[in-house]
Amino acid sequence: MFQGIKNTAGALAGANKMKAQQEKLQKLLNSVRVAGVSKNGKVTVILTGDQKVVEIKIDPSLITFVYENYTSQSKEDTLLAKSIMEAIEDAVSKVQAEVVKKMQETGSLGDLMSMLQAAGGNN
Repeated sequence: MFQGIKNTAGALAGANKMKAQQEKLQKLLNSVRVAGVSKNGKVTVILTGDQKVVEIKIDPSLITFVYENYTSQSKEDTLLAKSIMEAIEDAVSKVQAEVVKKMQETGSLGDLMSMLQAAGGNN
């Protein structure tokens, strides 16, 4: 009977530790903001550490250029879409590198590995 209580207490302590690690990781992700830029420099996308888009900036000159040069060809969205995708890809690449760097600096990478092991039952 006492062994069951000890096991339950141990499980609760482990769950509390995991929750604290998760909150620490979430704060770290929320603190990261990275800008990705298209190859032509006309589109900028801002991502958070958890890869949520928080802002897209499009240089008005790109919209004007696309409108003046591509609307007659029914390709007006091609250049604009390509520029947006390039900016997103750039931002994703940068944010992933920044998150790994911050996790290494703060020791959160070890916390994440502990959480993954605990979730997988590989203690």
